[in-house]
Amino acid sequence: MMKRTLQVLLAISLASMFLISPVAAATSQGLEWGIEVGDQWNFDLTSATNGVTDMDEVVYFEVTGGLGTIPNILTLWSSIPTVTFDVEWANGTSLGWSALIFIFYAVATSGWVVPIGNYTLLGELYEANVFYNGTVYNSGSYWGMDVDDFLGQPIDIHVDYLRDDGFLAHWTVTTENGTLSMVRQGLPGLDIVGFIQDNLLLVAAGGAVLLIAIVVCVRRK
Repeated sequence: MMKRTLQVLLAISLASMFLISPVAAATSQGLEWGIEVGDQWNFDLTSATNGVTDMDEVVYFEVTGGLGTIPNILTLWSSIPTVTFDVEWANGTSLGWSALIFIFYAVATSGWVVPIGNYTLLGELYEANVFYNGTVYNSGSYWGMDVDDFLGQPIDIHVDYLRDDGFLAHWTVTTENGTLSMVRQGLPGLDIVGFIQDNLLLVAAGGAVLLIAIVVCVRRK
């Protein structure tokens, strides 16, 4: 009886090994996907000209496929697998001609998502890519790129991804008389780490002032 019980348990264990969904391991460079097929997000898409709002819509994204194997040794930005998405207005209708605005996105980067785990490497590959002339943006919870010229025109383009999942967080285009922005809904609140990194001197000065105030109060007592 005991032998039969052990045989049954062994069979169940072996079967469960084949039922478990495979999980893609990180590459030797630490890269892996932070999203899955079926993940969904909404973005607030707005544009304004001379301070007057031209567009205020919600865009829907859903991962449909393309989360291919990341090369174990990634040496080119262009070798990052292309992930596919369903992109439409939140009411389910096609973007139509409005999708042409994404030309300004393609000027800065090639995809809506990047692998996570080694943003230092991604920065090196991006800056080595001859197609893009942007600079890497790295601040707290976000990583991305900035482009300050488009066909010789003073157009600023900013793209950043949420470091936790590698998916787009913010996209902004700024011209002399207008702005276009697409911001992901549900992003984390105040980025404390990013604020400290970007305002290190200010934070240090504030800390010094607070310390002096505490010392003065203690001495008065």
